[in-house]
Amino acid sequence: MSKRYFCAFGLLFVLVISLCFPESTQEAKKEQQEMMEAYMKFMVVTENHAFFKNFVGEWDVQTTAWMQPGAEPVTAKNTSKADLILGGRFLKTKFKGNMFGQPFEGLQIVGYDNAQKKYISFWIDNSSTGFFLMSGTRDESGKVLTDTGEWPDPLTGEIIKTRAVTKVISKDEFIYELYMTGPDGIEFRSMENQYKRKK
Repeated sequence: MSKRYFCAFGLLFVLVISLCFPESTQEAKKEQQEMMEAYMKFMVVTENHAFFKNFVGEWDVQTTAWMQPGAEPVTAKNTSKADLILGGRFLKTKFKGNMFGQPFEGLQIVGYDNAQKKYISFWIDNSSTGFFLMSGTRDESGKVLTDTGEWPDPLTGEIIKTRAVTKVISKDEFIYELYMTGPDGIEFRSMENQYKRKK
């Protein structure tokens, strides 16, 4: 069978199937079109992703941490570097310095999920083997992001509810606050990072 004859036969077969099952073919095309539109909406970069531009660059970080409610704070000077990745869909941040007198480094990836209509983030660092997952939304001003999540307590093995608030102060400054729930069930501020852009 020649190649030309084989191609002609294939085209004829497709034509016959289309004529015999016109509704099925049209329905399949419609479903395919709807799927493509859904995926396009899922992958598009929006103004929610543009929010990440506030954090791109290199930063000096003043860290204040509290081990428990009412405890004396521990302070440290750290650094941070953030970049947009995968076409601006995600923000990757590398954090470095010290925490409670020990060398500390962490990595965070933040994205905006168009399907869930939420900001999603995960954090990992050299002080644990766990993934710290959070999700949240911005307020009406567009400058304050509030996330909630859970974190396993290494001392008790219990799950602690957490809340994080990121406030954009200016193009050269933002604040990150982390709140945890104490043994009494009352939330307390466990950490505050003040970021100032390196000049």
